[in-house]
Amino acid sequence: MKYRDTLSGLVFFAIGVTTAWIGSGFYADTAYIPVGVGVLMSVFAVPLMVRGVVGNTMSTSMPLIHHPLRFFVTLACCVLFYFLLPIIGFYTTSTLFVIVMALLLGERRPAVVICVAVVFIALLYGLFAVVLKRPLPVEFFLAS
Repeated sequence: MKYRDTLSGLVFFAIGVTTAWIGSGFYADTAYIPVGVGVLMSVFAVPLMVRGVVGNTMSTSMPLIHHPLRFFVTLACCVLFYFLLPIIGFYTTSTLFVIVMALLLGERRPAVVICVAVVFIALLYGLFAVVLKRPLPVEFFLAS
């Protein structure tokens, strides 16, 4: 039995169920994303739990975090994103986040970084502004 996989699966399953449950109380179509993410997280946690219970006990132990520096850089960027979002605005913060994360994690081709950022922002705009018709934090240069 792999206790780390079993415990991780249980934690992800509990977080997914909780997210879906809390999200189901949101107003109308704002519930789609948290419920969807929660359900997917719960569904994908099941194979992890199964692997932990019936997995091969002879396999070598894998480290919990393969690249600790990359993990903490990603965590720091996510925290910074959270705090800058209401100040700078959604699209500007998201664009900066994608570009900075790509560069910090090792991508050095400017064309790839820019293309990924533009496509990501276009998809976010399509999802939130066009499909869901939800207002997002206003950009700092558009604030009155």
